[in-house]
Amino acid sequence: MLSTLLAALALLSAPLHSRAERLGPNADPEPKQVRCDVQVILATAGAPDIAPELRPIKRYLENSFGNRYSRFEHVSASRLLLGKDQRGGVSLPNGNQLSLTWLGAEDGLLRLAMEVGGLKTQVKVHDGGLFFQAGRKHKDGMLVVAIRVTGVGSTGP
Repeated sequence: MLSTLLAALALLSAPLHSRAERLGPNADPEPKQVRCDVQVILATAGAPDIAPELRPIKRYLENSFGNRYSRFEHVSASRLLLGKDQRGGVSLPNGNQLSLTWLGAEDGLLRLAMEVGGLKTQVKVHDGGLFFQAGRKHKDGMLVVAIRVTGVGSTGP
């Protein structure tokens, strides 16, 4: 049962160019902060429908969860701006707390620690990339948390 509740952590949407490539060859690839745009979604069965706020990620929702769910309701949106080793949190509608901590950049990827309802893990994502944390039952469906992580500023000279 625990594996069902913790299922569906998926990394998605890697940009075509790394942060260093976009900023130039002498740029320091580690940003000063990361912005985490967090969308909480209720996925349910039924007639296909997707909230207008979720249309930009519709393809990813359908590819990741479309075999089981066809309706995606936008529950809430939050933005966290995190400095290195800084923790931020978002309350989920099922009473759990999602916690994200930015750990720094590694091999061109942004690394975060994530905690939610007993799950503790680390995620590596491309700058501007999107990942999901899903599997927690809520109402007549499942909560899906979509998190897009973007570097802000740089620590260069």
